[in-house]
Amino acid sequence: MREVLALPVLRAGEPEVLCAPDQLDRPVRWVHISELADIGSLLSGGELILTTGVALPGSAVALRRYVATLGAAGACALVVELGRRFTRVPDAIVRAGTAYGLPVVALRRSVRFVEVTETVHARIINAQVDLLAASDRAHAEFTRLSVEGAPAAVILDKVAEMSGQAVVLEDLAHRVVAFSTQAGRPEHLLRDWEARSRRCPWTERTAEAGLEGWLTCPVGPRAQHWGRLVMPTVTGPAGRSATAATAATPAMLLERAAEALAINRLLERERAGLLEQAHRRLLVDLLERRVPGDDEARARLAALGLPTGHRGVLALAVSSQLPGIDDPVSAGRLDRQLAEAAAAAAEAAGMAALTASVSAGRVLLLGPAPAPSGLERVLSGLADALADRLEALAWPHPYAVAVAGPGPLGDAGGLLAEASHVAEVAVPLRASRPRPYYRHADVRLRGLLTLLRADPRVLGFAAAELGHLLAHDASHGSDLLGLLRDYFAAGGSKAVLARRVHLSRPALYARLAAIEKVLGVRLGDPESALALHVALLAHEVAAGPALPRP
Repeated sequence: MREVLALPVLRAGEPEVLCAPDQLDRPVRWVHISELADIGSLLSGGELILTTGVALPGSAVALRRYVATLGAAGACALVVELGRRFTRVPDAIVRAGTAYGLPVVALRRSVRFVEVTETVHARIINAQVDLLAASDRAHAEFTRLSVEGAPAAVILDKVAEMSGQAVVLEDLAHRVVAFSTQAGRPEHLLRDWEARSRRCPWTERTAEAGLEGWLTCPVGPRAQHWGRLVMPTVTGPAGRSATAATAATPAMLLERAAEALAINRLLERERAGLLEQAHRRLLVDLLERRVPGDDEARARLAALGLPTGHRGVLALAVSSQLPGIDDPVSAGRLDRQLAEAAAAAAEAAGMAALTASVSAGRVLLLGPAPAPSGLERVLSGLADALADRLEALAWPHPYAVAVAGPGPLGDAGGLLAEASHVAEVAVPLRASRPRPYYRHADVRLRGLLTLLRADPRVLGFAAAELGHLLAHDASHGSDLLGLLRDYFAAGGSKAVLARRVHLSRPALYARLAAIEKVLGVRLGDPESALALHVALLAHEVAAGPALPRP
């Protein structure tokens, strides 16, 4: 109604609001020109009544009854043009308007009522057309996202883009599993989320609820809701201050998004659960340094039920050497089993952690660091529990657990990268140097060479040191390179090496002499031995993890 009074066609009549100015935000559904005193019985709500008053009754009682019928019918306002019947709006009409909360507006100059109806009806119809167009666009966009199997984060990004509002998807435990915000900082959006969300009651349909007036929409089939979408604030062009047609847009977008999420949930039953997707997104964002500050990281962790406390965070990685599998379903099943085993092991060890598979055969975990006195207990318990669960799965693939930290939350990305790197290097080491878990100091030179494995200078060095030996093995069908690897594994002790490879001393000495002749070096020379050992490690990490020799 406030927008209608601001139209030029009505401003020309010098309108004056005589009562109920606080009701001017009522939506105008239609405009009626009527001089009838009993028009109230013909209304259905939301009408703006225009009258000159020429046929209205003269008694104050009848005028009050006239206004009462308008109020009871749900009319949004009464506009009286002065001059033909009244020089001023009767007090009875104004008092009744105040009593029934019906705005009464006096027009001090004459206007053409037909122009008012044409103008207002055009705006109403245009708004409805815009809403239909917006509904069609939303339907097309969210149908496309459903067909493409878009993850929850992408669907929420589309809601935020189309509405200009922040939107959150939470599960039944009030944990934030996805969110998107077009403006503002995520830590403000997610501040004390669980407590605030619990104060906002669940509804069976899209509605505003709670003390903060959140717009909420349940997600999932009726009686089987598994989450809800929330717009914590609905402001601006799509909010409460807009016209009725436009104000419905956020609710419409939430409902379209809820449909897309429900469809995708059905399509993704065999894929990672929604909470795991949220864990993976945050872990990858931290790993790739896409979380700009500690406040946002802390807010996102807390929203997933992982307050960081004052001890910082602890990062772990589980890496397994999986065989090459062309079938993506089988490969995905193995990754999921490894991630589920890691998550169950962390829970059994009493460590709350984000857990997700971030690449083939690689699972990352990040959680609040335990007290220093309990760190070893937690890590050993996690490693033992993981071993038990993988044994129950008859897991045949080599694997290793790596740890980085504890460290400050701001270093979470670096800790995750360090744990991931150490786990990768530790897989082939576990057969010869078994440990429940590995740290950076345990992988030493092999870890450094793994970081540099694609460096052409390192590859060139390895080729220069070992090239003749590799060529000799290829042409003679021998395995002098394997014997050299065993020599270094035995610490250069020929006696230990002889027992390891089951050779007599003369035969062993002859093969070692052959290695020295092919390479043109003496294995007893410390510098030569060091160069060959580094070259051998560089060759191995460049070729990928090797299975342990029997």
